[in-house]
Amino acid sequence: MQFTVPILVTAVLALSPAIAAAVPEDYDTAVISQTDSATTSSSQHHSHATYRPIGTAGTAGTIHHSMTKSSKHGYKPTVTYSQSSRVTTKSKSSKTHSKTHSGAGPKPTDCKTPGGGLPGLSKTQQILLSDTRADAINNVLTKNSDFVFSFGQKKTGGPGKGGEVVPANRKTFPALTGTNMGMAVAFLGPCGFNTPHVHPRAAEMAIVTEGTIVSSMLPENGVNNADGTPREILNTLRKHDATIFYQGAVHSQFNPGCEPATFVAALSAEDFGTGQVAQELFGASNAAVAAVFGNAIDGADVDKLRGQISKNVALGVEQCLKKCRINKRK
Repeated sequence: MQFTVPILVTAVLALSPAIAAAVPEDYDTAVISQTDSATTSSSQHHSHATYRPIGTAGTAGTIHHSMTKSSKHGYKPTVTYSQSSRVTTKSKSSKTHSKTHSGAGPKPTDCKTPGGGLPGLSKTQQILLSDTRADAINNVLTKNSDFVFSFGQKKTGGPGKGGEVVPANRKTFPALTGTNMGMAVAFLGPCGFNTPHVHPRAAEMAIVTEGTIVSSMLPENGVNNADGTPREILNTLRKHDATIFYQGAVHSQFNPGCEPATFVAALSAEDFGTGQVAQELFGASNAAVAAVFGNAIDGADVDKLRGQISKNVALGVEQCLKKCRINKRK
């Protein structure tokens, strides 16, 4: 036995609960027609509905709901819906989109623009607004290339003269969002100096992949030598040697050779941040900087020193520059 019941309604509540749950969130639905059918054995039941947003003409999509009886598990529901581009409205652009939803779980988040995502927002912002990781991958990270970050291709050749540090954080590599990890690759030229800096939100583990690196870390107040002076943890690292830098600790890396050196830094945050110590100190007022130096220098001296701070990655130290016959900055 089969039966067909065409109906006209103006609210989604008039549909069967399974069909009502399948209608996309962003549609204030008016159902054009609904058809129900069942086999004589009552082993299957099907519902089919055509819907559109209220106030529009044409057909927005169809919903198909079936119930299949199982001897072990009772009825198993399956709901599918698809959207077409036959909606005529001034405010909505036409789109084609389809999804499948099985069982009684939550329905998927609908795409807001073709290809996924929200207009005017960065990929990172869209990922942070996604309900689930699956939604972020389906609607924002839609290309396989979204999961690849090329450090070599991101090099710009500056701003310092001694090399370059290329960061992979959630801004430069949105796929990192929510992973609590980041990375950076430092390309240090001959005598290149990654000047003292801190990462306010991450610890770091660095491994040398090319050349030699001299690493320095000043952990915090109270870590002193026997004579009471601050302890500098200084090491010379060669290829495949690694070291760590604690979160917030002042640290630096220096290439003492005349050939390029490279190290890879893994960081414990997707937004690790970086603060260059000299730039931040001299970013304070002249009076504050002078006070740090015991007021032994005046404002004019502070301005002169501020103007002499090298952009990172810098060239240094002088002994290395002489050895490699590199002219100092004038």
